[in-house]
Amino acid sequence: MASDKPRDEFFIPQVKWGPFNVIVASTITLLVSISILSLGSVLGSYAGFETSVTSPTGYYIGLLSAAIALILLRLTRSPLWPITLALLCGIVIIWISYLLAVDVGNKVAAVMGLPLPIITAAIMSGTFAITALSFSTVLHRERLNTLGLVKTHGLKPYFFAVGMWLIALTVLMFWIAAISWLKLDFLLPPDTAQQVIDQAGGNLLATLILVGLFGPIAEEIFFRGFVLTGLIKRYGVIGSLLFSSLLFGVFHFDPGAIIPTFILGLALGWVYLKTGALWPAVFAHALHNSVAIMLAKYAPEI
Repeated sequence: MASDKPRDEFFIPQVKWGPFNVIVASTITLLVSISILSLGSVLGSYAGFETSVTSPTGYYIGLLSAAIALILLRLTRSPLWPITLALLCGIVIIWISYLLAVDVGNKVAAVMGLPLPIITAAIMSGTFAITALSFSTVLHRERLNTLGLVKTHGLKPYFFAVGMWLIALTVLMFWIAAISWLKLDFLLPPDTAQQVIDQAGGNLLATLILVGLFGPIAEEIFFRGFVLTGLIKRYGVIGSLLFSSLLFGVFHFDPGAIIPTFILGLALGWVYLKTGALWPAVFAHALHNSVAIMLAKYAPEI
């Protein structure tokens, strides 16, 4: 079983990793993501495309981030080979994508109609899952079910997940109304879904798969399955929920995205702890991303 018997109405898995592993894994994930983004952008600029990071700046940032990540892995005796392999595979996939890419306008690269920024974002999301799996199943030899990857029974957990998602949306609307009234525009959430649609062109299905499904699975494995459960024994339900949700928000980088993502993270973490399975939280997360993308595509005025 992935979790103990309900304690105070929560399913609390007993795992071998703890706060130290969470801090190291989060740092490694950040460094690997920066390295993939930077070195991938360098390859894109060499191929003649417009990228977010130009060379040689991206080259130095990417190599430095990778070096620090590898040194940290060695110093903390963390799993080296799966994360190193993920880093190399991520860079190679981006490199091959740029080789196969065509210019869809304004020096923006796309493969089969799917822009490279979306492919890169999906690869970076994958690093979350790989890091979580490396620290849980490789380092501590835990089973997959300790990450919440267990079967659910019936539809009740998913209805509960949708309900929590709707509550989070309601809180988010009040937050947006408050900061709009206070004229704190820098805290307004970015229109990420519209940016994704603008980049995706006509390839809606692939975008939904990568952003609406793959991303949520990878992020839930890391933030709820790994981070939340790794903190709960030391900091309890409330402390672990707050910290894992804050980390979830910070990893979205944009100042305007931190609080909205934090709110969503609280709802998703609550779903996981109440259902004892990761899939309802994945469902709510995927629903959130997919609805945002569909609204941006077909109802941009909302």
